[in-house]
Amino acid sequence: MMDREEQFRRNHELFRIFMREVLSNPKMRQGIPQEADVIFLPEHDPELKAANLELADALSAEGKKVTFVKVSLVAETMTVFVPRLELLESA
Repeated sequence: MMDREEQFRRNHELFRIFMREVLSNPKMRQGIPQEADVIFLPEHDPELKAANLELADALSAEGKKVTFVKVSLVAETMTVFVPRLELLESA
């Protein structure tokens, strides 16, 4: 099981990428309800994805709104993968 510090570190990198996307893509921003916690679901990091799903369950149990953002790596060139963020749903 991943410790909280490692989970925070990995999510922090995804958050930086997410903020760049939100600032350049108004649709992404509009799809997130106010007061919602954003939870990343990185397809390339199953350990972090599982830890974040546990976090989402805990937040939902506390009655908080959760919005999931799927993160997948897509080829930008033949050898480089860049993150793609996709707003999934709010709970």
